[in-house]
Amino acid sequence: MTSSHQPAPPTRITTPPATLAKATGAAAIGAVAILTLFVLPAEYGIDPTGVGSALGLTAMVAEPSASAPAAAPPVASTAPTLPTKDNIARTAPWRQDSMTITLAPHSGQEVKAHMQQGDSFVFEWQSTGGPVKVDMHGEAPDATDGAFTSYWEEREQTNARGSFTAPYAGTHGWYWRNKGDTPVTVTVKTTGFYKDLFQPAGA
Repeated sequence: MTSSHQPAPPTRITTPPATLAKATGAAAIGAVAILTLFVLPAEYGIDPTGVGSALGLTAMVAEPSASAPAAAPPVASTAPTLPTKDNIARTAPWRQDSMTITLAPHSGQEVKAHMQQGDSFVFEWQSTGGPVKVDMHGEAPDATDGAFTSYWEEREQTNARGSFTAPYAGTHGWYWRNKGDTPVTVTVKTTGFYKDLFQPAGA
């Protein structure tokens, strides 16, 4: 008589609900711990436990000021000053003058204008025979010991032109010096609002 052996059916393994709850809770606690101890310090610089600072994780957060320079403050535009009656009107008479002087070798002379503060003129001068040393300057009426204010100096020049407004009442003009060995003539022309164009005594 032949007997047959049938394999036993597999045993079904079931996990008690209490064990599943414990495993789920442990996984949740682990996730929270990882988030608190590592993710928040490294990604956002939030380190409630101090572990992130100890491990150097908070240093991984980039400082905004280090990555991008601060924007420069806007530059306020300055509107140009518009002409008005106060800076247009002149009390001095309008006039034109032209003067020619001859500079002997290694000598100098002055030509000046009497002007009140705010008086102005346009000018042009030209040297013939060579370049000259020139100093455009002014002197106040109460200047002592030859004190003066220098506006424009050149060691060698043959001509110049421009406009000038007197910063104070006094005499304003030029000193030319011939540093060469032959005579040089200088012609200066002025047009504007001033009292006169003259050569100082002894110039």
